[in-house]
Amino acid sequence: MPVIQAPQATSHDNRPTAHAATYSLAEVVRISGLDEETLRWYEDQGLIEGVQEDPYGGRAYGPVHLRWLEFLEHLRSTGMPQDRMGRYVELYRAGDSTLAARRGLLEAHRETLRDRSREFGATLRYLDWKIGFYLEREAVLLRAAA
Repeated sequence: MPVIQAPQATSHDNRPTAHAATYSLAEVVRISGLDEETLRWYEDQGLIEGVQEDPYGGRAYGPVHLRWLEFLEHLRSTGMPQDRMGRYVELYRAGDSTLAARRGLLEAHRETLRDRSREFGATLRYLDWKIGFYLEREAVLLRAAA
């Protein structure tokens, strides 16, 4: 997912201000690279909130939504389950008293990713060996055919 750049128009607690720029659904799709279904899924799951209606009846997103979408897409791309993403959002909405719990949730997920990274490393080494085996075997067969 591309890094989403949006103007900084938030209050001290990172919530949208009255002066925050708004983006239509089409603009958020273009900026974020997400499709409409994914955006609706995030809303339906309660992972993003505060999406307003524009004067024409469309959805109007703010810069804070773009930052949330970027963060949530990073979590989703690493395989974090929706229920844990939802838990993180609940903790965030509960305020600063949950900082340690949010950090702990992310640390646990990071450790899961580290474990998976080690597993992928072992699998990559095995695949490298197997590809090398085939390259050597093909070379032997080519020499024998010549």
